[in-house]
Amino acid sequence: MTLRVVLVGPVSLDPDRVGGGVETSFANLVEALAARSDVEPHVLTFDRGAGTLASAKRGGATVDFLPTSARFNNLTLYRGDRKALRTAFDALQPDVVHGQDAIGYGFATLKAARELPVVLSVHGIVREELKHLPRFVDRVRTGTLRVAVERYCVRHASYLVQPTPYAEEYFGSEIRGRIVDVGNPIGDQFFETEPCPEPLRLLYVGAVMQRKRLLDLIEALGRARSSLPGLELRVAGAVTDAPYGRAVAARVEALGLRDAVTMLGGQSPDEVLEEYRRAALLVLPSGQETSPMVIGEAMAMGLPVVATRTGGVPYLVDQDRTGWIADVGDVEGIAGGIVRILGDEGRHAAFAAAARAEAAERFRAAAVAERVVAVYRQAIASEQCRPEETVERDA
Repeated sequence: MTLRVVLVGPVSLDPDRVGGGVETSFANLVEALAARSDVEPHVLTFDRGAGTLASAKRGGATVDFLPTSARFNNLTLYRGDRKALRTAFDALQPDVVHGQDAIGYGFATLKAARELPVVLSVHGIVREELKHLPRFVDRVRTGTLRVAVERYCVRHASYLVQPTPYAEEYFGSEIRGRIVDVGNPIGDQFFETEPCPEPLRLLYVGAVMQRKRLLDLIEALGRARSSLPGLELRVAGAVTDAPYGRAVAARVEALGLRDAVTMLGGQSPDEVLEEYRRAALLVLPSGQETSPMVIGEAMAMGLPVVATRTGGVPYLVDQDRTGWIADVGDVEGIAGGIVRILGDEGRHAAFAAAARAEAAERFRAAAVAERVVAVYRQAIASEQCRPEETVERDA
């Protein structure tokens, strides 16, 4: 039986640009589903302020850009999005609907789907992200709306899928349906590209912002260079927090690391792939992460990882086998992990091989899609076994 699946999530209007981790994960999943003979995927996303419906082909699937208003979306609890989705669901008649977060897309999907089986993906955890917002007004806005929406999704979704067990651990008894660990889908290009690492080249992939704690990595770099003098760091990511970006630049100067740190800014997917290919180690010193795609991408390329013990990271990095985990803010621990892995060629080679083998088992997009389709079939079967009364989700 071919499943008609409608997926609701973020898609860029520009086909040559993919956004952050959630958008990348979504694109990889859609492509893997479209490659299957038993799934017919159709993607819905929103084009804020547009007057007409637009459609395009992405990753082998049709994407409809639904015209919705950008005004008062939060105040009306996504009423415009819900209405547009309901109309699309009625026209497409899917067997199952898959919302790509437990916030805006997920909430609108739950409310619009009515009696359709619904699966939601948990990508981030708003309550934790809230702690790292620098502005009080943003914390208030997030705390009063997005946290409430997230709570609704977690409590009302019959099926949730997660990239690691961290979400299940975090939400605990708030989850009233089923939650299934499916992994992060990593694109085939990361497995198919042959790495060519430069022995002392570190890579950081991500935005330059306070939550990512790049300053800790700059400090760690300075200390690690006392043992590995040729160590260099390449930072692939745009500055999204200008004051923090200036603080990073100032600290690089103060530590005399100008020749050792290269700030690359925002990179295209091909440029990021080349950075992975030539790096010897990925370092992620974040203060908060749920399940960062960059760790899966690095492992797929055969890169060991030094990261911090936050969120789902300990479920991704196997301590002293595929990488090293330090506590958040532990500069000495980060530096020590870098030296431990890169200071021993044999250890680095063993970690690299273990990382790539584990990524192939856990993160290949086709394998993740297989697990997700199994959840779709469970959701459909559960809906068919329910009593005949209609469950109204749009109350």
